[in-house]
Amino acid sequence: MLKEFVDRILSLAVPNIHEEGDLTYSDKHLILITPPIPPPLDCSTLQGLVDLYNGKLDDGGDMLVWIESPTRVGLVSRMSDYWGRRREWAVAKHPECQAFPFGRFMDPESFIIQVQASFQRLLIDDAQDLDYVLKIASSISAEQVQSNEDDGIAQRVATKSGVVLKSEKVLRPIVNLAPWRTFAEIDQVMSRFVFRARIGSDSVNLALFEGDGGRWKLGAVSAIKAWLQPKFGTVPVIS
Repeated sequence: MLKEFVDRILSLAVPNIHEEGDLTYSDKHLILITPPIPPPLDCSTLQGLVDLYNGKLDDGGDMLVWIESPTRVGLVSRMSDYWGRRREWAVAKHPECQAFPFGRFMDPESFIIQVQASFQRLLIDDAQDLDYVLKIASSISAEQVQSNEDDGIAQRVATKSGVVLKSEKVLRPIVNLAPWRTFAEIDQVMSRFVFRARIGSDSVNLALFEGDGGRWKLGAVSAIKAWLQPKFGTVPVIS
């Protein structure tokens, strides 16, 4: 109790200032009192950010666009104010949406539903991988599984169709897909995923595992920058 009382008294004392060459030291932390600053306006799309800028935003003056991440882009002042603050005028935040449960094994029906809802069908050749994943998930069921061989890279699954036709499928270990995970104004970034099946005596489950180490974020930031630059003209777009 006495120690707390002494510490309180010392905290209320006038700070001691000491100068050493060109450096100035204080024995207490000094807190700069600054006037309040308005919070940024929020929107959920890149187009909303463009519209806010075109609406003049309280005559914000010189601004730049800062792409902080694939899910957050801000309009900030190019110059700091008297108190060293750079104001953030508006922010576009990608809304929280249900994402594909990567790394979780699911039964084929649940897997198909999640894939259909969570990936963009791009008009390029690699989009065929989406059809491939859906085709495999649609053609394998617990009743069809006859055998499974796994060498750690590819999986060989023997299935039968009807009562007489038997076929052998080698699951491709790597597929290229474009899940919804950044702003809808741009095409979603294609990246690599590990496609796996887990087969038991009476069940089969499928899963996708992220396989690009997060490099998709760099592609998403570049795509956002390419979309924004023509719309902001001479305003710098920083990524």
